[in-house]
Amino acid sequence: MEELWTIRRLGQWATEYLTRHGVESPRSSAELLLSQVLGLERIGLYLDFDRPLTKDELAGFKALLLRRRAHEPVAYIRGKREFFGLELAVGPGVLIPRPETELLVERGVALLAQAERPKILDLCTGGGAVALALASQLPTARVLACDISAQALAYARQNAQALGLEERVSFLQGPLWEPVAATGGFFDLITANPPYVTSGEWPCLPPDVRDHEPRLALEAGPEGLDVIGPIIVGSRAFLRPLAWLLVEIGAGQGPAVMALAQAAGIFSRIELLRDLAGMDRVLACERGDYG
Repeated sequence: MEELWTIRRLGQWATEYLTRHGVESPRSSAELLLSQVLGLERIGLYLDFDRPLTKDELAGFKALLLRRRAHEPVAYIRGKREFFGLELAVGPGVLIPRPETELLVERGVALLAQAERPKILDLCTGGGAVALALASQLPTARVLACDISAQALAYARQNAQALGLEERVSFLQGPLWEPVAATGGFFDLITANPPYVTSGEWPCLPPDVRDHEPRLALEAGPEGLDVIGPIIVGSRAFLRPLAWLLVEIGAGQGPAVMALAQAAGIFSRIELLRDLAGMDRVLACERGDYG
């Protein structure tokens, strides 16, 4: 007789299998991939745990499990990732949105909650997570999102269309301020989730990240400031008076980015926002009067 593989039994076995192969978050990985194959929400696995899988479902799950064993990120395997309540398409060549980046969006929404038709610029937009989350929460906002990677922008445009935000979010390709300069615009808010991993940290990253996600979106020189520095300095030319700059930073970069912001000489207020782990995560700077 053939073995009967129920959802519960297969989930337990897959979790142990991924654990033996050193995969991060083995239980979560197994359940997300199993729900993908079965077309269920994750909670559905628990509600129907005694359901047996068909041969085709077992074969499909095995194929996904082998990819995860090779440390391919679950988000790439599933082709999607949730961020700030939005389902975003992701894949090779685009950074996977992280929960800690939602702090940046939360502050941006709070700053512009009372603004009429605010103009927002999102640098290093990747797959558009920050830009689209802000647009979804601020229905009168216009957002310009820029990235150097054509591959990442393809995902960003796809996500904007899927979410019905393509009329209010536009995209430009190029390095940092170069595509923005041609627009001649000023903004009420500038956001960025730039690369900030140091060159020394790069080899030590988990294989899920190091071997699969784009290095261009992650690594930024010996101190991890090769992109953050130009963002802070260049914002002078594009921020309206009393507008804000919000930049995600690495956990140990607080003092360095505070010093960069103070040296820029244009900000009346400089703050560091901490994430749920108590780590410095977002540099928040308000521009003073022009001068």
